[in-house]
Amino acid sequence: MGLLVSLLWLGAGLLVARFATRPWMEGVAAVLAGVAGTTLPDLDLLLPLGHRSGLTHSLLPLLLAFIVRNWRPVLGGLAIGIGLHLAADVFPNAMRGFATVKLPGIGSIGAGASYGWLGVQALLATLVGVALLVTRLPVRIAGVVAVLLIAIGVAYLHATDGGWPALCVYAAFGWAAVRRRSTSDRMNG
Repeated sequence: MGLLVSLLWLGAGLLVARFATRPWMEGVAAVLAGVAGTTLPDLDLLLPLGHRSGLTHSLLPLLLAFIVRNWRPVLGGLAIGIGLHLAADVFPNAMRGFATVKLPGIGSIGAGASYGWLGVQALLATLVGVALLVTRLPVRIAGVVAVLLIAIGVAYLHATDGGWPALCVYAAFGWAAVRRRSTSDRMNG
């Protein structure tokens, strides 16, 4: 049921983006897609791929969205949502069996490679999402979208398995970014 709702969130984001005439509408589309992205990687549960398929637990869904220019704000939000999902997946109760990443024709890539796969994909998805939103949206709208996506991320990571450690990692990176910026501002000011 959650996956179908996720697809509805994504559909709503795409619909808003399709008819967006103002930047704030693109921001709304990004937020809707961000919500969808938090569960979209588990679409593999409805497909004959096996859970934690490398096809859905990766940047591949984002590459498909690059086809349509109007989807760029949706892509930014979707990337951040997928990044949140993959970050939580880095911290399973145990990285074996159901929790490992599977590649078509190969099967499980093992625990160590699964940690690496999910961690790198989570980082790249988050960075791609932030870059797309910063370059696509005006500063104020990007700021509002960022606050909303942070709230969505905190809520999602608070409620999902593996979310607390991922939330700590995101908080540490956020703190480091703010700290770096304030240090840079003091050196330049």
